[in-house]
Amino acid sequence: MDSIFVKDISQPTLLLDENKCRSNIEKIYSKVKSWGIEFRPHFKTHQSKTIGKWFWDLGVRKIAVSSLKMANYFMQSSWRDILIAFPLNLRELDEILLSAQQINLKVTISDIFTLEFLSRLINLPLDVYLEIDVDFYRSGFDINNHLLIEKAIKIIEKSKFINLVGILAHNGNTYFCKSSKEVINENKKFLSKLFDLKNFLISLGHNVILSVGDTPSVSICDDFVGVDELRPGNFVFYDVKQFSIGSCETDNIAICLVVPIVAIYEQRNEIVCYGGAVHLSKDSLILDGIEIFGLVVEIYDSEWSEPVEDTYVKAIYQEHSIIKTTKEFIRKHKVGDLIGILPIHSCLTAEAMKKYLIPNSVWVDHL
Repeated sequence: MDSIFVKDISQPTLLLDENKCRSNIEKIYSKVKSWGIEFRPHFKTHQSKTIGKWFWDLGVRKIAVSSLKMANYFMQSSWRDILIAFPLNLRELDEILLSAQQINLKVTISDIFTLEFLSRLINLPLDVYLEIDVDFYRSGFDINNHLLIEKAIKIIEKSKFINLVGILAHNGNTYFCKSSKEVINENKKFLSKLFDLKNFLISLGHNVILSVGDTPSVSICDDFVGVDELRPGNFVFYDVKQFSIGSCETDNIAICLVVPIVAIYEQRNEIVCYGGAVHLSKDSLILDGIEIFGLVVEIYDSEWSEPVEDTYVKAIYQEHSIIKTTKEFIRKHKVGDLIGILPIHSCLTAEAMKKYLIPNSVWVDHL
């Protein structure tokens, strides 16, 4: 296959630095392995069979995904132990049961109605995790409602076909932390509550797997004693949000959106690029007191620079990005040049772009 060169790019294109990506994978894999904890990385960030193989080559055999469609995509390659780490969609139940007969598929139950419905309808074995909401208020059984959780356990005990494998939780509150210290403290509180719940379940006769995993805590923290399974996902690429939390350095961010400059307005120190919300999403964050939609980098032959000082994505529209910068940066560029944007949220950028270009090499697949 002929190489595709960065210099020939004419529209927004998502670059993937293979070396950075592999390094991110190897670092987290080594950490989790050294702790003696099962590693079940969440593949919703990259959604790529090629990148999945980089995990496989290290010895990873269990993964998490966020949809049945994603599970079926990875089933087409070597993956045979897959957890759908998203509330069970009852409208897909027939397809889920079909897939569960082909591989070791596990599903997530996040509310009592779904569990009761499943217990009445199911006539084939199915492994389940109960999702626990630890004060994040997204989905899952409220960790403070032991009566409801006990009711769920009794429903499972009466079922011939539902097999309780574990409890699953996501510490989304770490994404609101402003420093590594905050992440460490938040993770301690999070795990303490889950350990109490696990002891409660043991008292009911169920010593199940405790499965957790968010990129900030797994990247920053070192104490996961008592956890059985870790499921981080974003670490494969990282992003500006993870940098702002303290999970990574900007040099660890493994994807970059290349965008053409389409207009320059020297009087207001702004550059307009072809590359907007449909490519990056509209995620933003406050960095050094300023709302930004991405950091700007210079694009070289086969790599990109560290973020350019005093330069950032100021605003984003459907196809436009507005870069606020300096007179010096503007003098170095003209309309038609390429620059790069490090995304705020790599998962959404990858989902929007659907494929990756390894600079001056080949396209990498995406679901």
